[in-house]
Amino acid sequence: MPVFEFFQWTKETGYTLDESGPLIQVEVGIPAPLEEFCLAKGIQIPAPASGYALIDTGASATAVHEPLILELGIQPIDSIPTHTPHGGGRSFVYPTKVWFPGLNVQALPMDRVIGSELKWVTPDGKEIIMLLGRDLLQAFLLIYNGKYSNITLAY
Repeated sequence: MPVFEFFQWTKETGYTLDESGPLIQVEVGIPAPLEEFCLAKGIQIPAPASGYALIDTGASATAVHEPLILELGIQPIDSIPTHTPHGGGRSFVYPTKVWFPGLNVQALPMDRVIGSELKWVTPDGKEIIMLLGRDLLQAFLLIYNGKYSNITLAY
């Protein structure tokens, strides 16, 4: 089981784990069946979108910024009831593939991610495009070390 440590610190602001939360680089792309369809039809495969995932142990499911998913040409496969601190509603569900370059995880199929309005930029300039929920975290060992502003992930 490879172990990866992410020290969250910048020269300008010092420790950032308490300001930005536990972040990991992520790329989000189209699912394998859509990629195969594009190849068969001679359609250019869109490049994966890059940004950061906020590790969110309070989220039962992984969510991705919905406009980004739609820009990739991915269509919803379902809708489900969702509950947030702002109240309840319904959200579309999409299939995707994700990459975590810092973990050396390549093209991980995600059959069900929730589309959500969640894109924002942290105080140190990192663009959040995903909330990494417990559905994916169940495959990881996570250590949150607030005192030293780092997280350790094992996959």
